[in-house]
Amino acid sequence: MIDNFREWLSDNLRYILLGLAVLLVIIIGICIFRLVGGSSSKKKTTGKKTTAVTTSHKDEDSTEGAGSSAGFSASVNLTQDDPDLLALAQKYYKAVASKDSATLATIVDPWNDTVQSETFNSNIENYNNISTYSKDGPVDGSSLVYVYCECKLPKISTAVPSLRQLFVTKNDSKDLVISDWSQYQDFVTESNKSDDVQTLIREVNAKCQQLAASDPDLKAYLESQGISASDEDSTESASSSGSSKAVAGGTAVATDGVNVRSEGSTNGSVLGTLYPGQEVKVVSSEGDWTKISYSANGSTVEGYVSSQYLEFKSGSSGSTGTDSSSGTTAETTAADAESTDNAA
Repeated sequence: MIDNFREWLSDNLRYILLGLAVLLVIIIGICIFRLVGGSSSKKKTTGKKTTAVTTSHKDEDSTEGAGSSAGFSASVNLTQDDPDLLALAQKYYKAVASKDSATLATIVDPWNDTVQSETFNSNIENYNNISTYSKDGPVDGSSLVYVYCECKLPKISTAVPSLRQLFVTKNDSKDLVISDWSQYQDFVTESNKSDDVQTLIREVNAKCQQLAASDPDLKAYLESQGISASDEDSTESASSSGSSKAVAGGTAVATDGVNVRSEGSTNGSVLGTLYPGQEVKVVSSEGDWTKISYSANGSTVEGYVSSQYLEFKSGSSGSTGTDSSSGTTAETTAADAESTDNAA
């Protein structure tokens, strides 16, 4: 029997070895496939996400609320509710509402008497439902942050939707702080013109108009400030008694709440908003539009305003205007991307 087995093994050894070789190749192939497939899956799972963050961040103890409830969609160019930036914005506006100078001194750079005076020059009682839309700034570690919030004003039950703007950098201790962006004016201006930001402005304005339609007090208040509750561009269509004579190098006072645009046309992107009584410097006069410049917490903004909403103080006889510190600031009423929240 052993001799028969040996004879069989001798006759079939080549086939046995060939079968074992094929089986080994198959096993090796399976191992390689699993190794490559597992590595690829891991890369997909741990790779950096380039689209906008849409996860909501709710702080149960925060009176500002979560940003996700604003209901606006962010694109791939704007990151929604970055946790660190959202926390900074909530901390900032809570301190502004309570006039907490000690806290603001730790997150605003620089924080001085001038910045404090401009920051506290508002009658907003609180800022709720805060959400942030951000993009990388012009220098390492910086961010340009568009902050959506709903501002509660005295004697008006409905909070006013608003879109604000913060420039965030890192201090020497690598902590996030709100900083002056005046040296990056071109970057901020171009950013405000972008389709993403203009879409946000339109959406916030639409929400403001929708709320005003069901709240007579809010509607009356907006219209008293020269801001229409039915047409986002009607800030330029209200009646005005402003002077029509502009002198370059002179000054002018806004007679109504009016949009500041990137060009002398209602087609221009909205760069900010003037509030009634705000004083600005006249740069030049171009047809029915006046190019102006004004300071927003130490930063200089240049843009165009329809001349009929300006009362010129230099070179115009009899024009007086109201004091620039009177009235309600545009940031409390207009749903425009502005620079009024940036530190000097």
